[in-house]
Amino acid sequence: MIHRPSPWTRTGGALLAAAALAPAAAAWYLFAALLPDDAERYRSYTAAAPCPAASPGAAVEECVRTVPFTVAGTVVRHAGKSSEFRATLDGAPLWSGEVRFSDAGPLLEDLKPGERVDGTVWRGRVMGLERSGVAQRSADKPRDEAQFTAAAGTFAALLALFTAAGGALLLAGRRATAALARSLFLWTLLACGAPAALAFWAGLPWWTVPAAAVPAALYAAWVLRRRDAGGAQGFADGRLPA
Repeated sequence: MIHRPSPWTRTGGALLAAAALAPAAAAWYLFAALLPDDAERYRSYTAAAPCPAASPGAAVEECVRTVPFTVAGTVVRHAGKSSEFRATLDGAPLWSGEVRFSDAGPLLEDLKPGERVDGTVWRGRVMGLERSGVAQRSADKPRDEAQFTAAAGTFAALLALFTAAGGALLLAGRRATAALARSLFLWTLLACGAPAALAFWAGLPWWTVPAAAVPAALYAAWVLRRRDAGGAQGFADGRLPA
C-alpha cells in the first residue's frame, strides 16, 4: 500500500537507511581485512618449518619451535559467555606468559602448578600444548574456517542491503510489517549459515558461501515481500513460513 508519508515516517526511513552503514562497515571489515588476514596466517603456519635446534631463539620467529614450559597456574571457569580458560606458563628465556584456550579440555583442566608441558610457539605466540600424547590447541592457533567468516560477512552485507531497502520503502510511503522484517532476518540467517556449514564440512572454498547465500536470501526476500503485500496467491505450494 502506498500513501503520502508523514514527516515522522520520512525521518524514520532516513534513520533506517543510515543505520545500514553499520552492517555495511562490518561486511567490509570481514571481507577486506579479517578474511585475508586469517587466510595468510593459516597458510604461513601450515608452511612453517621447525626452528633449527641450535638457533638461540627470538621473540618473534617464522619457524615453529617446541618449548618446554612449567605451569605457573591455570584458570578454568565455566560461566557461559563469561567463561575463562587460560594457563600461565614459564618457559624462560624463550617464552613466558599467559595462553588463552577456547575450552577446558582435553589438557588444560588437568594441568597443575609446577607440572611440565611442551608448547608449540610461532610468531611469539603459543599455538598449543602437549603432554604425554594429549594435546590442546590454543585460541591463537590459526584455523581454516574461512567459510564461517564469509558467512558472517555475507549476512552483514545482506543486512545492510535490506535495512537500506526498508528505509527507502518508508521514504516512499510503502508499508512493511514487523513480521516481514523478522521473517527476512531469520531466512537470511539461514541462507548464510547453511551454506557455510556445508562448505566447511565438504572442504569447499569460502567464496561458495556468498555464491549460494546471496541468491537464496534475495529469493526469500522477494517471496516474503510479495506475501506481505498480499500478492502471494499462486505461490501457495512454495510459500515460506513466517
